[in-house]
Amino acid sequence: METAQELSGQESATKIGFEDIKFLKKDSTIRGLFLGRYYFDISIALLEEKIGPVQVMSGELVFQDVDENHAWKRFDPILAEGFRNLYHINYNKPTVYIHRTSGIPLVGTNEFGLIDRGSNIIEVKPLTGCNFQCNYCSVDEGKNNKTHDYVVECEYLVEQAAIIAKTKKHPVEFNIGPQGEPFLYPKLVELVRGLHAIPNCAIISVNTNGSFLTERIIDELQAAGLTRINLSLNAVTQSTADVMSGRHYPLEKTLKMIKYCQGKIFVLLAPTVVPGQNDDQLEGLVQIGKTITSDFPVLGFQNFLQYKKGRNIAKERSFEAFFAMLKPLEEKYDINLTHFTKEDFHIHDEPELPKPFHKHDKIKVRVIMPARYQNEIVAVAKDRCITLVGPGAHNIPIGKELVVQIIRDKHNIFKAAVC
Repeated sequence: METAQELSGQESATKIGFEDIKFLKKDSTIRGLFLGRYYFDISIALLEEKIGPVQVMSGELVFQDVDENHAWKRFDPILAEGFRNLYHINYNKPTVYIHRTSGIPLVGTNEFGLIDRGSNIIEVKPLTGCNFQCNYCSVDEGKNNKTHDYVVECEYLVEQAAIIAKTKKHPVEFNIGPQGEPFLYPKLVELVRGLHAIPNCAIISVNTNGSFLTERIIDELQAAGLTRINLSLNAVTQSTADVMSGRHYPLEKTLKMIKYCQGKIFVLLAPTVVPGQNDDQLEGLVQIGKTITSDFPVLGFQNFLQYKKGRNIAKERSFEAFFAMLKPLEEKYDINLTHFTKEDFHIHDEPELPKPFHKHDKIKVRVIMPARYQNEIVAVAKDRCITLVGPGAHNIPIGKELVVQIIRDKHNIFKAAVC
């Protein structure tokens, strides 16, 4: 039983806690676990020097006999510094948290935020990073030499997505398709729910490797408003699935989850066909596709293509040869594999967002955060992110203002060279 003295001491304690941060004591530091997947460490000695003796109780910091206003005032800059040293649990990679007051726009890069490519589909990219090491990955996700990961505040994404959606004449599809695995995003259900609440939202789809699918998460996503899962299932044999994913792939569980989705969430199988890797898997994938009922096509084979920053494990197959490979399966199983239309996916052409600048323009920018590659850094101007490229660009100081020349402006994705 607690004594009166102990109760009195607890009543005079100042607690610092957050909904999305859980504090854990680790030897001489306290770790802040953010959204369950990201972390920063704070020196206990620093906390005691700046605020006072500290304990960790139920995930909160507890300071005894310290004025609450004083504690919060001293803790705010410590917390800000912690977020400047945020890491992703996945491979312990430095991570930038992009939120409403960060000053980082959500349009301008292909790696996070929102992309409008001139249709009623708005691409939503809430994070980077992947739990797999797919040997064909077009963006080299998983364990790699990229210098940073990104994670975007859920509310910020929804707020800005709604603004872009307002510009569209047709009902909108939000496609959650990050450079990485979207089910690593800690607030995926909340993101789907927020997008679903946008007035002209008609479809929400998510691109996933399927490894995190469970009955519980499927039920939660159905209730939140998810329309379709675009599933990158590449094989029907365990050995091939493992080789292509770069680790053990939960094939049996994924096949069960496809069945569980029936009547809840539509499923589109989207295998990447890699020459010499899974050519012999296609018929088995078609057989699985035939078991799926959907308002959309159920199979969308993708021809492996080489990319500058991708894992180019094989030579490209010509599209003529690719479609010739699919045609016999199409005829044998009476299923469309080669001739999709925009109408099949309710896609409509729309004007893109206006571009505040164009290729060859010289503009003044302010460097705002690290990029993901050496010789790149991210700047901002006119509510757009611009990736600056060139030898040593990653060494340009954050906050520096400089003049650059736009070298890419397609779809409001901007790259620039330092003048």
